Amino acid sequence: RTPPFVDDVPHLENSLYFLYRNANKRGVTLNLETCDGRVIFKKLVKTADVVVETFSSGYMSSLGLDYPVLRKINPGLIMASVTEFGQTGPYRDWKGSNIVDFALSGVMITSGFPGNPPCLLPGTPAYDATSLIAAISIIAALYNRGITGQGQYIDTSVHESARLGLYPWLVVMYSYALTEGGPPPTVETRMGAAVYPVYPCKDGFIRVVALTPWQWKALVRVLGEPEVLRMPEWQEFLYRIANADALYALMVEFTTKYTMTELLQGGQREGVPIVPIYNITDFANSPQTKAREFFTEVSHPVIGKALYPGSPYKLTQTPAAIHRPAPCLGQHNEEIYCKELGFSKEDLVILRYAGVL
Repeated sequence: RTPPFVDDVPHLENSLYFLYRNANKRGVTLNLETCDGRVIFKKLVKTADVVVETFSSGYMSSLGLDYPVLRKINPGLIMASVTEFGQTGPYRDWKGSNIVDFALSGVMITSGFPGNPPCLLPGTPAYDATSLIAAISIIAALYNRGITGQGQYIDTSVHESARLGLYPWLVVMYSYALTEGGPPPTVETRMGAAVYPVYPCKDGFIRVVALTPWQWKALVRVLGEPEVLRMPEWQEFLYRIANADALYALMVEFTTKYTMTELLQGGQREGVPIVPIYNITDFANSPQTKAREFFTEVSHPVIGKALYPGSPYKLTQTPAAIHRPAPCLGQHNEEIYCKELGFSKEDLVILRYAGVL
């Protein structure tokens, strides 16, 4: 039910959010609030490596399906619970959302331009960061199980994980200040284009990372070594930050003489990070994504063929790939329940009418 949808038509099988994030998975329906549903779930747990659940805090326990119960069925089971504020603590029953978690993480104060309200990043950054941390925790637990034979329970809070996943370096600085007596971090704020500025050019925008003296000199070379940018004071990083507005006005005079590609190639040649800011069409048509064959054609039974973002990395021994589209609702009920658990097709019909499936 999460937008955007294919052709902007809301439909259970049309969510682009779901289609992308659930490729390669099989899907079944199961009502855990029925007695039969819980029995079936326990049968699935017997052969499961990992259970991931995102219900509200305490919900699985209320059903008699919390980790102590499931561990008795499968001692090697790894269970990860992902909630807004964790399973314990004073916030455990609070309501949350992507924007609430993003704001409470402290990261939102750094997003946007000075003098304007803070901005929410596109998509679901708080949830994505949490998913990454939960996945890393699961991998570590699987590795540990290979050594000990024992499973683990993982309690993942979006509130805590969003900060770690989105803006981690401040956590290290705070920890250093508290434990080692180091200098406290400066107050976080929105710095706009002061550190990683975005400049217009002939056909769009580019972003520049020129922090070190070498990078700054390289950037000046890319722009044709204009005299005004060769002034000694501009080579000082802190001076550039303190005078960001004045520097921005100067830079625009020169960046607008070039295209995104010219500046990208100039940065590669001289050794300074300069990247074009592509829209979706630009990114899809980029020579880089085409050379890497980044997009993969996937055929879905409802929406048909479409290009999906592929793997962000290419491994020689264990290559990642999209082997199947995201499942339709209950698409693999028969495959899982009949072939793996031994139910008959007649059993499935009865369970469906009883509201179990």
